[in-house]
Amino acid sequence: MNKRFILNSLVTLLFALATTSAVAWDSVGHRISAAVALEFVSAEVRAELVGILSAHPRYQEDFLDSIPRFVNRDDEAQLSRWLLGQAAYWPDIARGLPEPDREQYNRPSWHYTDGAWVRGSAAFQGNVYIDLEPFADIPGVASAEIREEDQVINVSTAIDYNTRILANPNANPAERAVALCWVLHLMGDIHQPLHAGALFSPELFARGDRGGNAVTIDDSNLHSRWDRAVTDSGLEAELAEIMQLLTGFSRPQIEGVDSDWDQWLNESRMTLLNLVYSPTIRAAIRSAEASGRELETLSLDEAYVSSMQQVARQRLGLAGLRLAIYFSNELP
Repeated sequence: MNKRFILNSLVTLLFALATTSAVAWDSVGHRISAAVALEFVSAEVRAELVGILSAHPRYQEDFLDSIPRFVNRDDEAQLSRWLLGQAAYWPDIARGLPEPDREQYNRPSWHYTDGAWVRGSAAFQGNVYIDLEPFADIPGVASAEIREEDQVINVSTAIDYNTRILANPNANPAERAVALCWVLHLMGDIHQPLHAGALFSPELFARGDRGGNAVTIDDSNLHSRWDRAVTDSGLEAELAEIMQLLTGFSRPQIEGVDSDWDQWLNESRMTLLNLVYSPTIRAAIRSAEASGRELETLSLDEAYVSSMQQVARQRLGLAGLRLAIYFSNELP
């Protein structure tokens, strides 16, 4: 797979996203991770993924009817890239489906985790505590024990559940197609640092800042700024950065590599603790707490934004590579 193939793939995806009103990790990021994954899997695996997706209960309206005109339906590779990119984004589409489909498919609690939840390789919390004692750990149930949907409480256990369905060739085809969408999506979400924990303080954020959603940054919030880190600089500039990152890889090992999403969560938490809530942000929160006032709107300096963009590219690239590893090794 040469550079021109990768470039054409990403141009197609990013042009499609430029025509939509929502450009965030939930759209651009998930589609890019899906595109990265397809650069590492075989043509056979790609065809298997599209075949699984074709049984989706909303395949006609949410997939086939939504294909942009510029996507060549006769070009199998191009069509596959668009369909699987749409699949990676579909769990967010499910938020806006009409009833009863929204109730059936939308799962808001699956996209993130409580920062106090720990398990396996995710051995430490993802919460930031300002002038508070850390909360007690919430021990997680082992991955192998997650077999029913009512056991799913967060992004990690949602991956447990959906990978189990996807890897079962005897599962209901429609359920397996929906599980594929969730696996594509959640393996992206778990690489977003602000899906891995939150910040707590005595007064302002006694119940947490909801993963940065309650920290106002200019005309947005901290979570949203991280969501759209890879798009704020513009599509053309961002495409060049993504290409530089991709072509800098030597061909990684795929076959026989294990998938440990608790380790991926652990990495996101390290980023959350060490980078996301910067000393400037923490100082502003501490100052507001001490003075008894509301937290003022904050701005991110140039150095912070640059670091955020680089980390976002790295996390999205890893998400795509790890999707490829999972698909190549775990699909029957």
